Amino acid sequence: MRERDFFRLLVGSLLAVAACAPPEGGDGGVLAIVNAHLYPVTGAPIESGTLLVRDGKIVEIGADVSVPSGARRLDVGGRSVIPGLVESHSHMGFKQLNNPSTGRNNNELSKPINAEVRAIDGLNSNDAAFSIALAAGVTTMNITTGSRSPNSGQAVVVKLRGGTVEQMFFAEGGMKFAMRADREFANFPESVDAVKELLASELRAARAYLEARGAAEASGSSPPPRDLKHEAFGKLLSHEWVVGVHTGDASGMRHAIALKKEFDLDLYIHHARNTNELVDELIEAGVPISFGPILPYVGREDPQLMGPVHLAERGGVVAFHQDHPDAHQYFLRHSASLFVRKGMSEQDALAALTLNPAKLFHLDDRIGSLEPGKDADFVILSGPPLDWESLVEQVFIDGEEVFNRSTGENAFGQRVPEGW
Repeated sequence: MRERDFFRLLVGSLLAVAACAPPEGGDGGVLAIVNAHLYPVTGAPIESGTLLVRDGKIVEIGADVSVPSGARRLDVGGRSVIPGLVESHSHMGFKQLNNPSTGRNNNELSKPINAEVRAIDGLNSNDAAFSIALAAGVTTMNITTGSRSPNSGQAVVVKLRGGTVEQMFFAEGGMKFAMRADREFANFPESVDAVKELLASELRAARAYLEARGAAEASGSSPPPRDLKHEAFGKLLSHEWVVGVHTGDASGMRHAIALKKEFDLDLYIHHARNTNELVDELIEAGVPISFGPILPYVGREDPQLMGPVHLAERGGVVAFHQDHPDAHQYFLRHSASLFVRKGMSEQDALAALTLNPAKLFHLDDRIGSLEPGKDADFVILSGPPLDWESLVEQVFIDGEEVFNRSTGENAFGQRVPEGW
């Protein structure tokens, strides 16, 4: 190796170590990320910017930010800083990494409707996959029940800060519908049309139940017996919860749109593979999508990939997901870069990993972008966000470091396998 090349390599290595070093100085009250290439998502990137964090919240961001005296400073040497990635659809904690046959608590198959079943009750926070997702820059994740039954239960949104399931809890994730028929079970609908009608009948029953309880309360008479299933469906009718509908084909998506219109549901569609056939209908109905998993499409010229591109161009809300264990969250950024090659703007592609999935669950007032007042969940990358060669070097959740590539430490206390 020539002396000049050796010197260049040495300097680059020292800069990388310095960027991954813990923040220095100050009393810990304020953290200042300085000399950063900031990607707020809600606005244009900021070169040589500063991000100020206090008490787990972003307090200021910009190119001309005064750092308070005594603040802890982390100079990232011009590296990219993006919001923490938000994974909108995963079964992590149910289907274990490298052994998806274990821990299959996400599908209750004794009956087709399971609205009272909660994902949080079966979640294993010790799943090693959480550490790898964190190393990929994922800070928030919506973990859902399965898709074998028309209604498998309630989802949960967690932050990947380690600890128990209760400590990871961030928000309720709403409910899961699956617009698919499963002929393996005699008591399940055998057509997608019948699945849609079954779900509609449950929503009608929930509405009647709530009306009866309201009337009983008003009159002072005895209310109907408490029904957890009806109460859960009632939260969809009142917009307290969102509902994510598992479907990929055009007919299933049209059934989902019909349910939204009949019951005024706060609804999004995940998988949504044939979005390219329904762009106008999805825009007209105001239905967001979460497209994925995407990795199987790499290297393919598939018209399905153009659906999210056209939706984003029309102002639709598009998110991307990987659907662990079908594809791992590690490839989320790579997936977004694939859509940039298809014509999606880099701004829309980055939003599909951060702000838009937060919008699905109405959490965009807290996460998904680098803005004052939001949770200080952010990722430091070695290069541009959508560059395949860029590595996640550090991850912060609520202003606390939860992953550091140089030390190998993360919030789950599990060393990430080499190569991730």
